[in-house]
Amino acid sequence: MAGCSPISIILVSSGSLRGDRLLFRYPYQELPCKPTVSQALVAPNVADNWFERVFPFYWPRGNRGFTTPNSLPTVAEAVATNPYVLREADCSGSTSNQGLTGYTDKILATLMATKAELAGDKFELKVDNLRFVGHPTLLHQSSTDLSRSDGPSPRREPSPIILFNIVFVIQANVSLSLNQYYHDLSKRLALAVRHEEWRCGYLNRQAQIMRDVHDEVSAMPEDSAPESPFQHMIPRSDLARELRDVYTGLCETGIVNIRINSWILVSFCLPHKVHNNNVDTGIKIEPEAVERCIAAIRPYHAMLLLVDRDGLLEELPQDCSPALTRLIRIATPLKSLQCLSQDSDLALSQIFQLVSHLVYWGKATIIYPLAESNVYTLSPNAKTSVNSLLCEKFLEQFPGVCLPAVMADFSLPLPLGEHRNPLGLPQQQAQLVQMVVWMLQHRLLVQLHTYIYLMSTEPEPTGTSIGRGQGSPQLLVPEDSARNRTISGGSEVHSLGSPDAGELELSSSVETYSTYSTEMGSDGMLITKDARLQRKLTESLLSDLTEGERLSVLKVPAASNPEDLRLFARLVWYFRGQHHLEEIMYYENLRRSQLLTLLDKFREVLITCQHEDAAAAVFHTKQY
Repeated sequence: MAGCSPISIILVSSGSLRGDRLLFRYPYQELPCKPTVSQALVAPNVADNWFERVFPFYWPRGNRGFTTPNSLPTVAEAVATNPYVLREADCSGSTSNQGLTGYTDKILATLMATKAELAGDKFELKVDNLRFVGHPTLLHQSSTDLSRSDGPSPRREPSPIILFNIVFVIQANVSLSLNQYYHDLSKRLALAVRHEEWRCGYLNRQAQIMRDVHDEVSAMPEDSAPESPFQHMIPRSDLARELRDVYTGLCETGIVNIRINSWILVSFCLPHKVHNNNVDTGIKIEPEAVERCIAAIRPYHAMLLLVDRDGLLEELPQDCSPALTRLIRIATPLKSLQCLSQDSDLALSQIFQLVSHLVYWGKATIIYPLAESNVYTLSPNAKTSVNSLLCEKFLEQFPGVCLPAVMADFSLPLPLGEHRNPLGLPQQQAQLVQMVVWMLQHRLLVQLHTYIYLMSTEPEPTGTSIGRGQGSPQLLVPEDSARNRTISGGSEVHSLGSPDAGELELSSSVETYSTYSTEMGSDGMLITKDARLQRKLTESLLSDLTEGERLSVLKVPAASNPEDLRLFARLVWYFRGQHHLEEIMYYENLRRSQLLTLLDKFREVLITCQHEDAAAAVFHTKQY
């Protein structure tokens, strides 16, 4: 995404010797020769006026075409006529390869070298269509900080630099989250540079190199071609090269991974760029969507690497966690996170943290483990053009196989097992799995999960109470000729993954009800113990449903079977369309055949639909 890339990166300093100074900026560009400003044009009694410092070329002397003669021009007049202020018509130039255009070094240094009182907080300035974001940092907050140096000469002379600021120039209309990410990166860089200054005087040494280059370029003959001093800084200054690498990394990949002074590691990920960089799906993935994906990770999910395994291991720093390296080496889309936890001998919570880290950095995504029962279909945002770049990549990976033809096979949602040729060779079956993995990595396929809804076929009677699932504290038992009885219902809802909670309540209720030795029905017949147990099972089930849902379930023939009724009562929490079959199977330790059999028996009141899992939907659904 071009709008996420920075326009420029700038380093300014404020010191006791040379005042505010722009030391370095990248990208640099050739600026036209500036007109010489006569000191006579500057009014001596308003030397501290901010307008004079920012727009020194437009201090009025007589009537210069402004609305009021011999008066200060308005901001609109100055901006409209100042050749060094970027106007809306020049918007495209500010985001081009030429970088920041139309601002002199003096103006930028004046704007971004803040007072010491503003150091340590976020710096943000909006000028026209540009926004300047940084984190001004005092080099020494107090005199005692001078003794904090870890270098070989802690008795160095005090630094002439009082404050420095690493500023990113971005577009003014960017989102608030992107603005905050750039401030966070500026703060990290500033803290790393300040640490190295305390340790070995790094900033002063690099600033002196930059000032020397500025002086050398200024001393060149006037008739020579103008050259940018920043061009000569990069071969000579380590800090200049590091700032250049920061800018390049943000523009190309959205990832910064550098060491300041070859010592302090600064790692940064811009999710706005990382998750929208290599996939041409027409979907803009926001960081909030990635956070929702991470929050939806469950033990039954699997991790699918989006980059080459060996390349990812080479990118890791030398002091990275051994657990992360171990996870990357054994990761496979065929195993769930719980299985990876067992194979790697790592806690499941640690697996969650490592997987979340890889997902956030765009190195992996979340899927359900590959199985023949998985239902895949073509993504609605997949590019089906035969001349697309993905077709060329697919042909390089699978010679002789046409990507559009493979995508056509997945145009209808079918289980993966139905795409397998029973007469095919084992190599062909392995190639099918590899092609599915490749298309999942490039977000061409979407896995559909089955969600279950409980549907009432009976209207809700008027004046009846509803069950605990609807918030009622009282549950009415069907009327009996001997007595009317109410059973108080708790307001709590059983937690997900606790299948025994409902059964414990059911068993205790049955025992309490069976303490009555005899009971007469409305027809005068004696109710047996089995009949009481059956009725109590029914009552326990119906206590969580509305009256219409109770009547609908009782009409199902399978409701007369205690085993089926017990399993239905155990799973009724999942029949609200919030949990798919694989999730129910994991939490309730059921086989797919058991769950499908139950759905078939209660098909009169249970309906199913298919859609994506919440953990993967953010990468295929457009955000509105």
